[in-house]
Amino acid sequence: MNSVNANIERYLTSWGKEVIKKAKRNLQDGGKGGGNLEKSLKAVVKESPNGSMSVEFMMADYGTFVDKGVKGAGGEIKTGKHAGQWGGRRWFINYKGKRQDSPYKYGTGTGAKGGMSKGIGSFIKKKGLQPRNEKGQYQSPLGLKIAIMKVIWTKGIHGISFFQNSLMLGIGTLKENLGKEIADGLIEDIKNKLK
Repeated sequence: MNSVNANIERYLTSWGKEVIKKAKRNLQDGGKGGGNLEKSLKAVVKESPNGSMSVEFMMADYGTFVDKGVKGAGGEIKTGKHAGQWGGRRWFINYKGKRQDSPYKYGTGTGAKGGMSKGIGSFIKKKGLQPRNEKGQYQSPLGLKIAIMKVIWTKGIHGISFFQNSLMLGIGTLKENLGKEIADGLIEDIKNKLK
């Protein structure tokens, strides 16, 4: 590998790690850190057969829903603090800093069957939420799970743009510094050829 490619690979590896570090910090700041999503975030530099390089970012499947949100199916919620008519429109801030509608929507049938129910059940258990009746007696969390699912299904969830924001900041530094890495590698290659 020549010095230019070595410099680019080294820089892209460092850059990818920095984007992931910022994304993890954004998750923590958004109250979603410390779990499987944060642990799943990774960046890998890949070289294609023609010698070009790219950075691939990976995360748990549901990470993109947390990042970009999910549109609700819309409809009416009859009781509780979310009572009212809802259109279900949800959005996120993309890596260009622009507000964009979520590309995902509840009710399309493309998600894993039972995925929302399982996720809400895990959330209730993790947070230690145990509903009680008027007498203060513990009740099954099933009713709470159904109520939460109804609100989310109808309203949707806004994306927290944890990865989009990190990528936006990362692209700014990439534009500033990658040219320097290429130039330094070219100078090193020229010096090696002159020896």
